[in-house]
Amino acid sequence: MKHNRYALVTGAADRIGKSIALHLVKMGYHIVLHYRSSYQAAMLLKEVIEAMGRKAILLQFDFLKDNDYDQLFSELQEKGIELDVLINSASEYVPSGFQDRGNSMLTREIKSNFEGAYLLTKSFARIFGTGTVINLLDAKITKDYTMHLDYMLAKKLLAEFTRMAAIHLAPEIRINGICPGIILPPKGKDNQYLLNLAEETPLKRIGKLEDIQKAVQFLIECDFVTGQVLFVDGGEHLAY
Repeated sequence: MKHNRYALVTGAADRIGKSIALHLVKMGYHIVLHYRSSYQAAMLLKEVIEAMGRKAILLQFDFLKDNDYDQLFSELQEKGIELDVLINSASEYVPSGFQDRGNSMLTREIKSNFEGAYLLTKSFARIFGTGTVINLLDAKITKDYTMHLDYMLAKKLLAEFTRMAAIHLAPEIRINGICPGIILPPKGKDNQYLLNLAEETPLKRIGKLEDIQKAVQFLIECDFVTGQVLFVDGGEHLAY
């Protein structure tokens, strides 16, 4: 087994990204922690990871700006860091709909929820040549009614890209997606909000961060799986 494995987790300072980063540490990975503005949270996570006996490197960039990801990855290589895993978990969840004028929100949500993962994946393949990519999607990508029009369009696009990239980048790169369901409340909401939503799903309960961690581990370790979109959602995508 390779003992100097590195994984890059985008949006790693909080929520699902943080939980994935911590689980990857338990799997034996050193972590490259991406953050946009949550420097303090990222620093705290870095300290936790280092206390667990793994290395943690902070990486700051904003998906809303133009970034040279080839250069970013080349600079990591120059430091002796070869990435084995890329987890595209950074996301921005903003309500929007047909009543909104213009396309400024669409542009923002595409950049935050699709374009960043799209560009990082292509650069990852060019610079490192082999490895595993996991894109965090959304259980609602199977639905067409939404209060988050621009966000959902971006996530649907990322799901299609996941399947296309799995074909074009095989056999050296494996790419899969995870669609989390009702696990963490959005900002301003509490667990009761989630419990009410869960009543409309087949399993009628809230998921756990550990469920996403187990899915990540499966997709990394089972090397005969690519191009899959795994719903970890209590059956939410099956419900009307």
